Amino acid sequence: MGDASLSQEEIDALLMGADDVGEEDNLGGFGDAPPESSYSSSDFSALVQSFNEAMVGAAQAASSLVNKNINITDLQISDSDRLRAGDEIGLNSIVIDISMGSHRTAIVFDEDIAKRISMYMMGATQAPEVMDEAYLSTLNELANTILSSLSNNLGQKFKDNLVPSSPTAIIYKGGGDLPDFDSERLKKFEYELTINMDEPAKLVQYISEDAVLQWNNSIGEESSPAERGGGFSAPQQQSGQQQGQMSGGYQMSAGKKDYSGGSVNINPVNYPSLTPSGMKGQMPSNIDLLLDVQMILTVELGRTRKYVKDILGLGEGSIIELDKLAGEPVDLLVNGKLIAKGEVVVIDENFGVRVTDIVGPAERLARLAAE
Repeated sequence: MGDASLSQEEIDALLMGADDVGEEDNLGGFGDAPPESSYSSSDFSALVQSFNEAMVGAAQAASSLVNKNINITDLQISDSDRLRAGDEIGLNSIVIDISMGSHRTAIVFDEDIAKRISMYMMGATQAPEVMDEAYLSTLNELANTILSSLSNNLGQKFKDNLVPSSPTAIIYKGGGDLPDFDSERLKKFEYELTINMDEPAKLVQYISEDAVLQWNNSIGEESSPAERGGGFSAPQQQSGQQQGQMSGGYQMSAGKKDYSGGSVNINPVNYPSLTPSGMKGQMPSNIDLLLDVQMILTVELGRTRKYVKDILGLGEGSIIELDKLAGEPVDLLVNGKLIAKGEVVVIDENFGVRVTDIVGPAERLARLAAE
């Protein structure tokens, strides 16, 4: 510098015994930096594409769960380690300890996006001030849904069991809240997460580097034998006689097309009558067979919808408003299907229902369509 003065950043570096200013940024303020990985970000282009494609289905599953349009896109993979991750995660973020198969991972939601997601899933009108167990459980369910979808899409491709374990969500207070990863070196998977096209947030997952390298190598092994230099030749078509020998001496044909070099005549199967002898003409009609079947008849006074928090708040003396007006006919349902309407009467101190209207087929179909 021209005036030979030191900046505050350089003074801090000297006080910590660093050889240069840039070393602190590399270490994240902890110990010696682990050796750099021999893989650059470009080495994972196929892996990034696979995860981005699989996240399309995972985002759809998450959208159904949250009841909002969710997009999870634009994966970026970078090097990390446990110490660096402990520095990167903000206080009060939600860290979810969940394994992908045998690989221990951590999913991180920033505090703001975590509260928004929990608010939507709980049906609340405003974000919670404090994330209690009920709200944390919604994020557990979301993380399990996302990783289950990834497992279905990527498990076979990576030749690995990626079925997620039971998740555990905690409020992050420091590096001790991170799970025990499989290795010290990690990979940081960072996605853009948007809800209803709002301002994008970050969805971060930390995975051991060993697992990521294993998956990346398995993608490279998907090339054909010819591409790997081993050569490839299609198996020769077997003769009809050879095929017949392999199938136990029988040659199959369908219609006029001969797939095996030969043909046989296929005769229709004649099934014996299921009616016992001597009972023909004595069998009851179809409806008679059902006359002694019991069905559940329900009288429904009304219905309403409530949030989980409202239902949990019910107690003795609580009043629930229904969707029926006073004096309006009640519904008669058989096995949950509306068949009639009626009015409530009292018979010898017992409640009863006088049927006032039978629901016709047209109205029943209209109600089913509305449901």
